[in-house]
Amino acid sequence: MEVAAIGIGNGGCKVVDSFIEVSGETGVEVISDAFALNTAESDLSVVNEIPASKQLLLTSPEMRASGTGNKPELGAELMEQNLTVVKNALASIPHHSTDALLVVAALGGGTGSGGAPVLANELRTWYDIPVFGLGILPSEHGHLEFNAARSFMDFGKTTDNLFVVDNARYLSSSDSIQESYRRINRDIAQKWLTFLNAGEQSEDGAEMYVDAADLFAVLEMGGISVLGFASEAAGSADSGGLIERFRTNGSQIDHNVRTRKLVDTVKAATRNLTMEADLETAEGVSLLVSGPPAALTQQGIEQSRQYLQDLTGAQRVSHGDDPRAGSEELSAAVLFSNVGSAHRVDELKQRGKNAKREIERRRQERAAKRRDMFSDPDDELGSLFDPQEGVGSGHRS
Repeated sequence: MEVAAIGIGNGGCKVVDSFIEVSGETGVEVISDAFALNTAESDLSVVNEIPASKQLLLTSPEMRASGTGNKPELGAELMEQNLTVVKNALASIPHHSTDALLVVAALGGGTGSGGAPVLANELRTWYDIPVFGLGILPSEHGHLEFNAARSFMDFGKTTDNLFVVDNARYLSSSDSIQESYRRINRDIAQKWLTFLNAGEQSEDGAEMYVDAADLFAVLEMGGISVLGFASEAAGSADSGGLIERFRTNGSQIDHNVRTRKLVDTVKAATRNLTMEADLETAEGVSLLVSGPPAALTQQGIEQSRQYLQDLTGAQRVSHGDDPRAGSEELSAAVLFSNVGSAHRVDELKQRGKNAKREIERRRQERAAKRRDMFSDPDDELGSLFDPQEGVGSGHRS
């Protein structure tokens, strides 16, 4: 499945930039076009892979191109003011080779959290192909969670399916903040590129590749989706040595080992999700396994499909394989679509409400401090002027 990826805000632009970078390294070509939209000129300057001609600065005469200061209302307003400019830029998307649009944004800031739902809503009126969202939840608490909770609800309503990534699951105490985000962005790109590649037939000619219609049927169930991913060394099973070839041709035991390893990898993927969710509430599932041809046994794929069916009770479980000759890695990507329950989402909403109340409490506290500091309870000092009437209206001695 080929998508045109549109990054909005600093986080979204960097993730789409990583899509292009990882795509070039792996040869997975599923990004038909890529764009970076931001309100801060300095943030666009660090976008390296997306061509300058595909980078748009969202501005207005009333403000400098210095970002939104984590204010989603401003991000939404700037997107609305620049919709015509954005629409003209997106006209270069190759429609004949684009199956869907993917809007990518970090939901804790201002530009992405406010602008992504606005653009997604418009895209659904401009194009007759699905509009998917990739929303990244912040690891930070407080005001950013308030932003994310509001944006999450709007983003989900304006997309055909919202893929969710929880940054908190990726942070490492051993990395610097900059290193962490670069690693997270590349990890997100690797996982989602693997999944998007599910609808593409490999050069090896997979016998059971995921049918594009089945994939879209799962995605168009709507709601939110989480992705599970796991990989491990394929081992010596596909080394091609004389002894190995003899064992492969002559031993059912070897086939069983490969089958079990494939199923174990799929099970591991269900425990390594982009966001924790109640998988038994998923309505649809799509599985793609990739690796050396000999490692992708038909029995292993069928057992994996049955495992996912039993785990979720999903109405539809599409599945396929992506055999790669010479590959030394076995991987599994599992998408759980229209998940009905996720503790992280409930937690985000509650923390967002708490943050809103705390923001209001602090606002009132600041106002009270200012009022107490700059007023005279006894009204003996008087003021130099009345702000409403001007200089000269205050107390004269």
